[in-house]
Amino acid sequence: MKIAVIGAGNMGSAIAASLAGGADEVVCTARSAATRARLEKELPGVKVTDDNAEAVKGAGMVVLGVKPYAAAEVIAGIRDSVAPGASIVSVVAELTVAELRQAFRAEENQLEVFRVIPNTAIRFGESATFIAHAPGCKGERVAEIERVFNLSGRAFVVDEKEMAACTALASCGIAFFLRFIRAAAEGATELGLPPRFATEIAALTARGAAAVLSEGAHPEAEIDKVTTPGGLTIRGLNAMEAAGFTPSVIAALRACCPSS
Repeated sequence: MKIAVIGAGNMGSAIAASLAGGADEVVCTARSAATRARLEKELPGVKVTDDNAEAVKGAGMVVLGVKPYAAAEVIAGIRDSVAPGASIVSVVAELTVAELRQAFRAEENQLEVFRVIPNTAIRFGESATFIAHAPGCKGERVAEIERVFNLSGRAFVVDEKEMAACTALASCGIAFFLRFIRAAAEGATELGLPPRFATEIAALTARGAAAVLSEGAHPEAEIDKVTTPGGLTIRGLNAMEAAGFTPSVIAALRACCPSS
């Protein structure tokens, strides 16, 4: 299957890189010559062009990765070139499935439309990616999109109404987890560790915490295993909560979902 990635910015190029080798042909587009030159070096085997309409011709999947302000113009420029029956995959967070279907004239052109939200860890093959689709979408088509995005992490099919919360938790959430790692590294530096070493250890500890939960354990059960009466860990946990740790995290997620 040919896959066209329209808009090879940070997210688009990461998607193209993750798909290379998982499709018969991957082509991505970029406006600037400098970006195209860089992509040709970074993505051997991926065709790079500035012609959006030409890129989508014959593609079984079209990934829309442009900036929100450019989406309407780009869609208008490619929709007549998209092959009937193709899958449209949009990573433009602001556009709903209904809006995408209308913009691409999906019913008229027999297109299946998907709204997909990855996070920036996709470039390392570690993205939590969420997929929403219109009611009545063919099951095999959904499975195909899920398979494609499982190549770059874990993909989850969700109801579109859950997209805002998923985005807050996994896309915005990347920044929240990084902020915790930075804070932990700063604290360790205050205790005497070199900053670079402290950051490395904090990141390794975060990875270890994720591994501990990889088989479905509850976080609190694992916390109990390292918390002894009168010990150091419980002192630290209580100090975090006294400073408002849990309410702060919940407040951050709510701030990313203003309508909730």
